[in-house]
Amino acid sequence: MTKLAVFQSEWAPKIEQQLTQDLGEASSDSAFSDMMAYAVLNGGKRLRPMLTLAVVTSFGQKITPSILKVATAVEWVHAYSLVHDDLPAMDNDLLRRGKPSVHALYGEAEAILVGDALLTGAFHVVSSANSCSIKNDRISAEELLLLTQMLSVQAGGSGMVVGQVKDMQNHSQKLKIDAEWLLNDVYTPKTAALLGFSATAGSRLAHLDSEHDISDDEIMRGRLATHLALLTFGIDFGIAFQIQDDLDDFNQDDIENITSLPHLIGIQAARAKRDEYLTNARKILTDLAAHNLNFDRTLLDDFLNLIGDEI
Repeated sequence: MTKLAVFQSEWAPKIEQQLTQDLGEASSDSAFSDMMAYAVLNGGKRLRPMLTLAVVTSFGQKITPSILKVATAVEWVHAYSLVHDDLPAMDNDLLRRGKPSVHALYGEAEAILVGDALLTGAFHVVSSANSCSIKNDRISAEELLLLTQMLSVQAGGSGMVVGQVKDMQNHSQKLKIDAEWLLNDVYTPKTAALLGFSATAGSRLAHLDSEHDISDDEIMRGRLATHLALLTFGIDFGIAFQIQDDLDDFNQDDIENITSLPHLIGIQAARAKRDEYLTNARKILTDLAAHNLNFDRTLLDDFLNLIGDEI
């Protein structure tokens, strides 16, 4: 059993518990709360919150209740994107993870509103993270504001949403698609942006204990370099993850008339491109380990090892 498998067995139930608790309090209308909960708790790998927690652990830091809560906020954003992605105006999918999609079960208008509530609710989760922590484990207001800003950038018009816009152009075949456009304009914002946020959030949360009252410019530059390195790691992981998803769905994409990377450059070249991003991500871990004596890369290597021909 890998270190990641052990980690997941401990933290996956805690992530689910946190999501369930917060979603139960998400609306004054219990029926609408149930719709929101259905959208989020309908399966899923919890890859994004798990990545945040794994980064915190990789730096040898304790995962506090407030850190756990912040880590789950990205799952609200991810779930909202899936609800809207399934709508008739977008992918028009009646199933999500083998169950009726939200609009298929509750109606199109309801699904739009569920997505709206999940997106806005994510920022409430971040801002209220200290509600479940003792005083010494609280995250500073300045840090929560920064995390909110980071999430809004990676989820919004410069991140996931613009990736969805470009992906709709891909689906409609309005543009002449090439591999560079697909990787940079679709995959990077649509899939990789939230994983980049998740990794960077973990880096920031791991350094909370030591970042306050630091006046040494060299230390601060080192911390910033670490945060940026984890952002790049998350993006490289996300792009490789999306390419693998393309490879897995290659035959289905033929049926749905979607132009994915294997269709553009071939299966072997797509595998090589996937491996290029994985190699870049591993180099980042090597550099981090060389400059951070308290950094254990094992968990994050296990994340990269999830991606391959057998995924």
